[in-house]
Amino acid sequence: MHPIRTTWAVVLSAALATAPAWAEEAPKQALEAPGPEPLPTPQPAPAPRTGWGVQGLPLVNFNSDEGFGYGARLMVVDSGDGTQRPYRMAFIAQFFQTTNGVGMHRLIMDAPGFLSSPWRLTSDVSLLNDRFSPYYGLGSSAGYEPAFAACEDRGALASNPNACPGNPDFRGLRYYTFEQRSLPSVMLNVRRPLIGPLQVALGYRFRLTTVRTRYNAEDLGQARSSRLMEDAHAGMLTGLNGDSDAPDVFRTAEVTAGLLLDLRDNEPAPLRGMFHELALRGATGVTGSAFSYWGATANLRFYHPVFDDRLVAALRLFVDVMGGDVPFFLLSSFSGVEWREGWGGIGGVYTARGIIKNRLQGQVKALANGELRWKFLSVAPWNQQLDFTLVTFLDAGQAWADLRFLDGGRPRYAGGGGLRIAWQDNFILRLDYGVSPSDGTSGFYLDFNHLF
Repeated sequence: MHPIRTTWAVVLSAALATAPAWAEEAPKQALEAPGPEPLPTPQPAPAPRTGWGVQGLPLVNFNSDEGFGYGARLMVVDSGDGTQRPYRMAFIAQFFQTTNGVGMHRLIMDAPGFLSSPWRLTSDVSLLNDRFSPYYGLGSSAGYEPAFAACEDRGALASNPNACPGNPDFRGLRYYTFEQRSLPSVMLNVRRPLIGPLQVALGYRFRLTTVRTRYNAEDLGQARSSRLMEDAHAGMLTGLNGDSDAPDVFRTAEVTAGLLLDLRDNEPAPLRGMFHELALRGATGVTGSAFSYWGATANLRFYHPVFDDRLVAALRLFVDVMGGDVPFFLLSSFSGVEWREGWGGIGGVYTARGIIKNRLQGQVKALANGELRWKFLSVAPWNQQLDFTLVTFLDAGQAWADLRFLDGGRPRYAGGGGLRIAWQDNFILRLDYGVSPSDGTSGFYLDFNHLF
């Protein structure tokens, strides 16, 4: 789950019943036909929320890559005079952690109509931590051999993390991982409408990222080099040479600009329409970055009803290209207004279900997601709308190490199915199970909101 996207609203409602009014008794000689019953008195609409208020919600998810996630979000919301939508200003504090060492702790300020202008201002100051960030190599030729990092006898690793009984191919439990932490990660975005559904977005992002390539004995770290260190020794990674076990600190700062076209009929669960985004980013010493690089992103989404709005076909095409001195830990990243740091490269809960997290990364990444969504049941207990939707999907991705496109590997793909439970068409619970025949891996995902 990406917690920033999660929305939880609890609505309590009551129904009032009135007894029918009876006409006065008619004369015995001639009974008058009863007239029509009076129409029920319409209930006044609830007054809009005004002023300041406090909201809180738990954050819970699970996926096969990151484990069980838990946390909470506190929102302090200023609804103004009640006419501003969704609010005049909001301050959000979030704590989120997973059992596999992923942390996303954020302080966010969101101001639609900032200072009574058409601009929407969002700022995000975060601590992002991934203690076991996956790395399998660059481009589509990146190798993955499960036996290299698998050991059933964890007890034996406590005394000797460099050898696993019964597995002669073992290279270390942390062979495919490294630790990275961004503190702080600062993001500032502004966006406004241009003409009709067309919007423009501008932004700035600053990071201080600490990378550790070696794990200590308490984390069952091996003495031999990891896959990341092997590529660093070979001179394949910008910013890392692998000569030292001490943590390295990297400073990146980039400016972003994008155009968005949003024609969706309903943002959380669209039935028809499209959402497209073209975004550019760049970093130099002038922006405050220790690296000079550029990037471009195209994010195309299409939604089309196939039959009576109950069967919807959805498609996402995502391409990201980078060039220059791109630091290695950004090679798994995409960009764009709706993309969040920490969501990872191709593989995992937000990109390709059934393919392991960050399976593919490089300066060029291409991703395709196709879904068929069948709403097979709608009920309204206690006047609360609940929709149940079955989903079948096919995800595929490819990556190239750099702009020469010399990788000889094949694309990875995965397919599967899932269930969506939508409450009032806004709060959506997502359950997916995917299998990748190309890699022989699978994954289960419990999260919120549609994938796209």
